[in-house]
Amino acid sequence: MKFWPAVLLCALALPSLAMAQTLPRIKATVISFDGQALTLDDGSGKPMMVGLTPATRIVRQEKRALADIKPGAYVGATLTVAKDGSRHAQEVHEFPESLRGSGEGLVATPNNRFMIGGAVSAVAPGSLTLDYRGSEGEDGPACSGRAPKAGGCKGSTTIAVAAGVPVIALLDGDKSLLVPGAILAVSILAGPDGKPVTPGLTVEGNAPQKPAAPSTTAVPAPVPARR
Repeated sequence: MKFWPAVLLCALALPSLAMAQTLPRIKATVISFDGQALTLDDGSGKPMMVGLTPATRIVRQEKRALADIKPGAYVGATLTVAKDGSRHAQEVHEFPESLRGSGEGLVATPNNRFMIGGAVSAVAPGSLTLDYRGSEGEDGPACSGRAPKAGGCKGSTTIAVAAGVPVIALLDGDKSLLVPGAILAVSILAGPDGKPVTPGLTVEGNAPQKPAAPSTTAVPAPVPARR
């Protein structure tokens, strides 16, 4: 469901996580970029203009395997909880060092899922163990909530990561990635002039190039050799 990157990027730009979660987020392809504003194809049939601000955060994503994640990495995941209380990842994102501590904690999200952010303390085949800070409950499994600026409880949990669960590394990016054909996940809000701007976007890849049309240039027939 790729929920984590958009929420985290927005949370860095907005005063509250709740506000970040309500921001519209679109999937679109870059038509053009003039250095200040993106012209996007969002599938509506009409180009959409979205401005960037000096604070807009750009990240790019790369596929990873669970074994690529090392202890100490800062990770976010969306989870479901089984009847026996075990936690199962639906997707895992490894964040760049510049985002360490952002969005830390364990919170409920829509559709009976949870979102967790924390530092990896152990990696095993099929599982990750995360240490995190929260704002509610006591230290241990009961610790939950978004981490406060200081203090709070300390939690640790092991998360099952089944084969096939997406594992994505988010890496710091820049405007050079915003080329025609780039596929973006873009969070949208209204700028000071009421026009759409983005506090953060993720470059998910590039649209496949269309094959070149076959040449219609006529090829002259060979001239028979004279005898």
